[in-house]
Amino acid sequence: MEWIVRFTAVWILFFLLIDWKELKVNIWCGLFSIVLQTAVDGIYIANHFYTVTEPIISVFGSSLFFILGPVFVIGVLISQYHPHKRWMQVLYVVLLSGVYDFEEYLLVIRKALVYTNWTYLSSVVFNLLLMMTLSWFSVIVLKRGQSKGEVNKA
Repeated sequence: MEWIVRFTAVWILFFLLIDWKELKVNIWCGLFSIVLQTAVDGIYIANHFYTVTEPIISVFGSSLFFILGPVFVIGVLISQYHPHKRWMQVLYVVLLSGVYDFEEYLLVIRKALVYTNWTYLSSVVFNLLLMMTLSWFSVIVLKRGQSKGEVNKA
């Protein structure tokens, strides 16, 4: 039930915040986040770092409702709202990572996610790296967070 509630909540948020005109570009960051999350969770769950309890529909040990809910939605919205200024991009990544960390903390408290050979600090660091990767994908691959006419110097 935990996963369905989160799935429903983020999709409500998605429909409230989405820019339908930009979806054809931003959806790629959502799909990229699904690939990253599925690969990471699949490997880490298989190696007994943590366990997802009652996933309802399991995909490599993770919940399909998590993959198509928070993971996809945050990927799309990260790309859509990516700021232009570099210092804002850094702040943006840190803040989004913090929100994601808080969400994970709630999942751990509710025992929907159980650490076995993992720690919350490990997740904080790893989530920051994942958000940085999604930010990179948005800026470099999708050309988000750039002013019109700005040339990518990377």
